[in-house]
Amino acid sequence: MTLIPHCKVLDMQAEEVSDEGVLLSLQGDKRFVGNAEKQLIHGGVLTVLMDTACGSAAILGLEQPEVCPTVDLRMDHYRAAEAGRRLYCRAWVTRVASQIVFTEGLIWQDSELPIAKGTGTFMRLGGERTPKGFAEHLFGQEAG
Repeated sequence: MTLIPHCKVLDMQAEEVSDEGVLLSLQGDKRFVGNAEKQLIHGGVLTVLMDTACGSAAILGLEQPEVCPTVDLRMDHYRAAEAGRRLYCRAWVTRVASQIVFTEGLIWQDSELPIAKGTGTFMRLGGERTPKGFAEHLFGQEAG
């Protein structure tokens, strides 16, 4: 998370990485307030969290890591996120196709009250268009 500039600024954290997907989080800092009167987090912060979590799941869902830019990200917002509380986003792969990786994600502050649900599609650029050392650079390990 420290290699991607916006993740570093947001102090985004990888809480869990598994075969089932990823769990990322960030503190709902007052710097990110979009509604000062009600102290609610701006939707752009939620979008960045969802895109990063789904994109991370997409890359990790492949046999070999590839560059996978976002093709489409769609979010349904259920309720507002409150400032001063940690935000969590779990994302997972629903399908890997030859050129596209399909993902879903869920953002919450209280696990029983989802804030937003998202679906993301990511273009697979393939090994030939992925820079050498990509996996090592992102994950600190050699591609297997």
